[in-house]
Amino acid sequence: MKNHFRIHYRLTPAGPQSVADLARSVAYEQSVEVPDDILTDELRVKSTGKPAYDDIRELGDGSYEMSIAYPVDNIGGEVTQFLNILYGNCSLFPGVKITDVEWNELPNKLFTGPRIGIRGIRKTLGVKRRALSCTALKPIGLNTKEIAYFCLQFASGGIDIIKDDHGMANQKSAPFEERVIHCMQSIERAADKTGKRTAYFPNITAGTEVMMKRLDHAVSHGAGGVLICPHLCGLESMHHIAEKNPGIPIMAHPAFSGGYVQSANHGMTPEFLYGILWRALGADLSVYPNVGGRFSFSAGTCKSINETCRDSTLPFKTSFPVPGGGVQRNTIPDLAESYGSDTVFLVGGSLYQHPKGPNFAAREITEALARH
Repeated sequence: MKNHFRIHYRLTPAGPQSVADLARSVAYEQSVEVPDDILTDELRVKSTGKPAYDDIRELGDGSYEMSIAYPVDNIGGEVTQFLNILYGNCSLFPGVKITDVEWNELPNKLFTGPRIGIRGIRKTLGVKRRALSCTALKPIGLNTKEIAYFCLQFASGGIDIIKDDHGMANQKSAPFEERVIHCMQSIERAADKTGKRTAYFPNITAGTEVMMKRLDHAVSHGAGGVLICPHLCGLESMHHIAEKNPGIPIMAHPAFSGGYVQSANHGMTPEFLYGILWRALGADLSVYPNVGGRFSFSAGTCKSINETCRDSTLPFKTSFPVPGGGVQRNTIPDLAESYGSDTVFLVGGSLYQHPKGPNFAAREITEALARH
């Protein structure tokens, strides 16, 4: 449909409601948000969402797949308004789950996706083929020197990316600016020793004004990228940083996003949120909860997220999937075989638990990925 873009849904009508009724409710709620009898014929044509009633597919479990086309003009050229159309008031409707968007139908300059992408990150790190390693500096309560010590041990052991834990903010024990300076000193010391420069991603998540100051501080001290929790600071904030700072890789963390993806009939599919929407909004690396850990994603869901992050048919650069929360030292070989080389494996607690210390643990992971 000309001058429209489609959003794909999994709709699960309740009680006597038909899927057509639910689709019509969503279409009107996400566009004009008034009863039909208030509309003029012109507005009905120009401004309302239009369900594809002739393309409904029953899934056999009481739910249906279908799409709704929305006028591009309704976006008004703003990312925030696109998100409102995507999942504004309909987020309050039961039985509505977003599965995809036809990105090629949107204006070319609205979403540019990752600015660095898989190829750019590989080039920066000097790693051509193998999967990458990542770990998190934790726990909260360590002082700056203690955090810098772990950073030095992991970097000296060959870890590719070291990020702040998403809970590391500006605590008195390790204030943000001080932490960045000391961790970057550890990165440089390790590089002088090994010849390999690990990328450090400090967590800049905060309110907009503070976040931008933290970004400037991180960049000025040579950070290799930044960690952002987009559902804490705002999805558009991540997009803004990607647009205005095209040389800085962004790793997105899923904190506060669980309510979007845990229901079978409500929210968004994990593949869409972590593998597509975040990517459209500028995430170069997408952290998601891996199978087998303390979270509940299946192996199939994890593989689907990996595939959508790397889907070259989308009009954006590809992004690295970053499975975490279930990646152990001894599972790396099997996961690398299953997930493929275009993956960043986030290993946390098991590196700290190694009986021979964090440096030995880091070297063990590095060697395992090199062999694979």
